[in-house]
Amino acid sequence: MKMKIGKSNEKTLAPAGEAKRGARVREIAIRQEASTAAAVAEQTCRTQKLEQTEPAIERPTPTPSSDNGSSMILSLIEKLAFDPRADVERLEHMMAMYERLKAKEAELAYNAAKSRVLKKLANIKIIKNRSVLYEIEKGKPQNRTYEAFKYAPLEEIDRHLRPLLTEEEMDLSYSDEPREGGGILIRGRLTHLPGGHYEDSFMPAPPDTTGGKSDVQAVGSTNSFLRRYVACNIFNIVVVGDDDDGIGGTIDEAQTRTILDLIKKAKIGPKFLKYMKAQSVEEAGSLEGAVATIAARDYRKAVNTLAEQIAKAEVSHAHRSSSRGTILGSV
Repeated sequence: MKMKIGKSNEKTLAPAGEAKRGARVREIAIRQEASTAAAVAEQTCRTQKLEQTEPAIERPTPTPSSDNGSSMILSLIEKLAFDPRADVERLEHMMAMYERLKAKEAELAYNAAKSRVLKKLANIKIIKNRSVLYEIEKGKPQNRTYEAFKYAPLEEIDRHLRPLLTEEEMDLSYSDEPREGGGILIRGRLTHLPGGHYEDSFMPAPPDTTGGKSDVQAVGSTNSFLRRYVACNIFNIVVVGDDDDGIGGTIDEAQTRTILDLIKKAKIGPKFLKYMKAQSVEEAGSLEGAVATIAARDYRKAVNTLAEQIAKAEVSHAHRSSSRGTILGSV
């Protein structure tokens, strides 16, 4: 027997079919949500396990990103440049602010990169591996007295230093300038290539005419000598053999003043002295006296530690200044 479905029955069946489809859609959605939640939970668990098992990795000092304050100011400058109603004076003010901020970012990036180089250099021993005879008593050739001493040649210093500079995208270049009276002035320039910030170090000396050198040889010898010392000054390098061969004694007066200046910039004191195994201020009677008790072999370690603290403080200060400058620039 055939049954006829009337209009009233069609109306009754239609909502039922729609209800089944809606339930099916909700069921699929619930399963997808559950699957996504499970995947997220599993990934989180893996990350936590990886962090627990992975050895601690020393991360470099963070440097302010050029995509922070300077990029926001540049965006404001672009808007002003395309605005026909823009005030030219205000645009120039914004450009000056942008240039100052970029220069500061470049300086901070330079300091952070140099700090990392100094830290790695502290674990490298540069030794005096070349001998030379030095005339200590003049007279007839057969009666002259000579003494042998060792020094670290420029190529030995560069062999250790160059790979570290390449890794940090830094470059150390030299230039010589003649001086009145025949002296030589060597300029060493350390540049951080990405930002272009650089610092110069100068050292003068008369030509080295000892040992019967010709004029050309005297200039070449002095040039090499000054470049060695400029590199050592820039990176606080103390080759093994200096300062009582690095095995005893305390730092000298000039090194004490250098560390005192760095302590003032880093704004640290008692903890640093304890870390360097030096006397306390109370024991020595003054901060200068306490610093003077630092071992000569630890001079580079002290300078590198303070430089790292200064770099971290500058990065923190730059982030705060960048935030304030961005807010003021947008007003």
